[in-house]
Amino acid sequence: MIQQTKTDRERFVALSRICLNNWHYISRKTLSFSEEINFFTGHSGSGKSTVIDAMQIVLYANTDGRGFFNKAAADDSDRSLIEYLRGMVNIGENNEFAYLRNRNFSTTIVLELKQTDTEECQCVGIVFDVETASNEISRKFFWHKGPLWENNYRTEGRAMTIAEVEEELLRSYGKEECFYTSHNERFRRLLYDVYLGGLDQEKFPLLFKRAIPFRMNIKLEDFVKEYICMEQDIHIEDMQESVMQYGRMRQKIEDTCREIEELKELAAQYREVQAQEEQIRANTYFMNKMEIMNLRLQVSEISDRIGQAASDLDKQEVLEKQVVSQAAQLKLRSDELLRQIASTGYDELKDKLFNLNELLEHLSKSADKWQRTAEGLKAWVDEDVTSNQTIWDIEEFEARTIGREALIRLKASVEEMREDVGRQKQEAGSILRELSKREKQACEELSQLKAGNKAYPKNLENARVYIKRRLLEECKRSVEVHVLSDLLDIRNDEWRNAVEGYLAGSKLSLVVAPAYAKTAMEIYGELDRREYWNVAVLDTEKASKAAPPIFENALSKEVEVREDYLRPFIDMLLGKVIKCRGIEELRKNRTGITPDCMLYRNYRLQYINPDHYTKWAYIGKASVKKRIRLLEEEIEQCRAQKKPQEELQKECIRLLGLEKLESSADTYLEWLLDIRQVKEKTREKKRLEDKLLKLKEQNIDEWEKEREAVEALRFAKEEEIRETGRQIDRSRDELERYKKEAVWQQGELSDRERSFTKVQELEDRLDEFLSKRENPRLDKLGDYFKGRAAAAAEARDRAFEQLLGRRLEYLKRYPNRSFSPSAKDNAAYDKLLDTLSCDNLEHYREAAAEQAKTAVEHFKDDFMYKIRSAIREALIRKDELNRIISRLDFGKDKYQFVIGRNKGPDGRFYDMFMDDSLDINPADLNYSYENQMDLFTIEHEKQYGDLMNELISIFIPPENATPEQMDEARRNMDKYSDYRTYLSFDMQQLIQNEDEVIKIRLSKMIKKNSGGEGQNPLYVALLASFAQAYRINLPSKVERNPTIRLEVLDEAFSKMDGEKVASCIELIRGLGFQAIISATNDKIQNYVENVDKTFVFANPNKKSISIQEFERERFVELMQDIEDGDEFAETL
Repeated sequence: MIQQTKTDRERFVALSRICLNNWHYISRKTLSFSEEINFFTGHSGSGKSTVIDAMQIVLYANTDGRGFFNKAAADDSDRSLIEYLRGMVNIGENNEFAYLRNRNFSTTIVLELKQTDTEECQCVGIVFDVETASNEISRKFFWHKGPLWENNYRTEGRAMTIAEVEEELLRSYGKEECFYTSHNERFRRLLYDVYLGGLDQEKFPLLFKRAIPFRMNIKLEDFVKEYICMEQDIHIEDMQESVMQYGRMRQKIEDTCREIEELKELAAQYREVQAQEEQIRANTYFMNKMEIMNLRLQVSEISDRIGQAASDLDKQEVLEKQVVSQAAQLKLRSDELLRQIASTGYDELKDKLFNLNELLEHLSKSADKWQRTAEGLKAWVDEDVTSNQTIWDIEEFEARTIGREALIRLKASVEEMREDVGRQKQEAGSILRELSKREKQACEELSQLKAGNKAYPKNLENARVYIKRRLLEECKRSVEVHVLSDLLDIRNDEWRNAVEGYLAGSKLSLVVAPAYAKTAMEIYGELDRREYWNVAVLDTEKASKAAPPIFENALSKEVEVREDYLRPFIDMLLGKVIKCRGIEELRKNRTGITPDCMLYRNYRLQYINPDHYTKWAYIGKASVKKRIRLLEEEIEQCRAQKKPQEELQKECIRLLGLEKLESSADTYLEWLLDIRQVKEKTREKKRLEDKLLKLKEQNIDEWEKEREAVEALRFAKEEEIRETGRQIDRSRDELERYKKEAVWQQGELSDRERSFTKVQELEDRLDEFLSKRENPRLDKLGDYFKGRAAAAAEARDRAFEQLLGRRLEYLKRYPNRSFSPSAKDNAAYDKLLDTLSCDNLEHYREAAAEQAKTAVEHFKDDFMYKIRSAIREALIRKDELNRIISRLDFGKDKYQFVIGRNKGPDGRFYDMFMDDSLDINPADLNYSYENQMDLFTIEHEKQYGDLMNELISIFIPPENATPEQMDEARRNMDKYSDYRTYLSFDMQQLIQNEDEVIKIRLSKMIKKNSGGEGQNPLYVALLASFAQAYRINLPSKVERNPTIRLEVLDEAFSKMDGEKVASCIELIRGLGFQAIISATNDKIQNYVENVDKTFVFANPNKKSISIQEFERERFVELMQDIEDGDEFAETL
């Protein structure tokens, strides 16, 4: 193994001391470090990572802390800067915490760096000012020559502020001897370039940061990527934009071609619309021509009908005159016969007989009405309500012997009986309505109770709903509003009625939790007092704090509450009410009550209203059961009481349907008078019939017959006159209608002929069509052409609807086209088709060819060459590391890094990047669009064109991609812009035999969780990476200023035994590193004998970190303490 000389070891920058003020659980502490191996030990959470994180803030010039704070700790917690500064302390199990520092303060972290050959010191550090009210943090990085300040950056018993540090720097140092800034990046450049000896600003912090939590159970390939070939920031934005621009141009060409095809389809569809329009025009022309020809024929026909109608009218007027003359002659003969009959008196007797028959008919009707009324009155005889006098009067009425006085008495009796019956019916109806109402209310309440709902008064329920809604609005959360009775129950049923009765309306108070009582009462004040005066809200906030006295044997002890805050209120109401068994016991108390609800209060004895513990019983489940039982009984009682009333009502209705004697007494007496005239008038009728019979036996009978015959004939002639007159009227109307129709048709024909424009081409087609038909029906042909025009219109509409749909789809795909989708012509679309077909497409092709060359140049310059350079740099770094490892002595065995082409699918791109022909100028590309689809014409492009196209396509995000697709696209871009994607990483062990070197790949030997081998190759490789970063063992001619050689490892050797730990530490020592190794105290024996200084951390109360330092000469004392198990060891 390489041994470092004293001179070599002196030529580096060592971390000599660190000063901490107000950092996490450390109020003030300065630690001194050995230039070689330092060991941090203590329980998990004892504060080891607290010191390491403080170092990292300064070494990275990074105050963010994300990615490195507490990464060395075993508790996997995730601290922030403000938690470190203020000292956050957990104080509960539910993530409750507090801060140690609650007044404005400052924090300082300062590293003292000493050059080992000259022992010159310099310090780099940071000072924070913290305002605890807002957690606002101010910071300032600083550097100065010389050692740590003797005051440890404190003044007046506290840490110095930013302003005080700046003032001290300006007072104590020259311009070239100090520096301070609040800009992280500016300080970081000076820190790496100057103060730490010239380190790579990107690679060093990554390596240092990742080495701290280093574990040897990592996969070999992942190790090389994390610690050897770290990621490089290869900017692909310009290349990506250039490739995307080319893709957009190619897409534009394809889009234009697609748009041209769509426009051609629109033009074809529009031609179909035009074809149907032509069919409509031709058939409409033929239809109009048929209508004109048909109108001419109709005008000729109506003229013929007018002539015929005028001739028919003349004939009918001559016939009318002849019939009128005949009717007049018959009238003269009828009158003559009538005079001869009248001279005998026959007609006078006939009239008397007619009048007498009418009188007899009237008298018979009066007899019928009397008889029906008598039958109706007989029904009253069998009724109990009818008196004997009334029965006798009814019998006289039936015998038609009743007089005026008896008739009036009978009418009054019937009216009185009906009034009595009517009152009974009304009373029964009133009782039935009341019973039905009670039954309905009981049924509704019973239904609610069986459904689990108490039937509270409606205004109480309305108030509860309103208050609950308003509480939700005011408190921004749902607050339950209860009725007090729902929150109570009664222990002993014996006292249930007493509790229900005494509480009365108080049990219906509305209740909310005490926190919302004031708000609920304010909301109650919004209600209408006229409607809600009997609703109350309980002030549970005040009531819950009351402490009322409770007498022995008080009624309140019988009441259980569901909410504890209600107990004081119940005790206040019932705590002084004593349970008693009789009057004597009642009189011994100021307020007492018996189980049967007899209340003695203020020297007054009174029964409680039963409704309060029956109808209005609401407390507990027992009250519900009791109420259900009472309601069921009440429903049965109502139904039982309704039956006799219903029967009575039916009987009353029947009686009211009997005879009423509604007419007046005079009317009934007139009927009786008419009945008595029937016999006399019947005899008179017989006498008149006998006289007429004698006259008929003379010549009068023949005269009557002749006159009847003449009258019949005259009536027939008069009917004929009337019919002839009607025919004349119809003929005149018909003639007038014909004349009007002729005028209208002639006018219509003239208008149609004037508006019709003759088209010779269509006329020829029509003549040819008509010539092939004999005696064509013009109206039928008109319908035929009309049907064809309608069919063409439907076809046109369908075609236009399809055109409209295609236009809408087109405009949806091309929203920048502001054309009308419903335009009747296609001019705008045709004009765009001509423009795209001629000008735009060629322009896009030329622009795409130019952009293709630009994309290739960017792809090569901004991507391919950077990937190639990164790969070459990785290979060079591999060679450097292999040179360093080759100088390490492992006996016969040697180790080497192996970096080459990825053996997986992504390795196919490796030769494309590393091909020497990449130096050819991409400007030699061909300009033609057809050839540019292959992108490249030169030899490299011919060989790798497909692969390059494939890789380029990865950096073009898909259009209209979903978020998932974009995430996948970004992952692919990140993957293929990382040069490590194209490489494989491994190590091999070289075993020297007598005549050959055996090479064994270690990737198959080193498995995850494989345990700790001696000098594990991964561990060796990590140290080699640090040796390269710190330029250890470089030839003197290339070595620059001395750098730090600090390496911090946490639990790196946790799975090794003491012998292997010693071997690894010896390797660190041999390479010349200054190391800080951290491990829990259970591993202390494996480290103490192999390190130069030990730091023992303790944090027993989880809010104050103590650190004790042990130089090598005190290790015996430390180990003795551990073996003895003394109090100090307990703090570890």
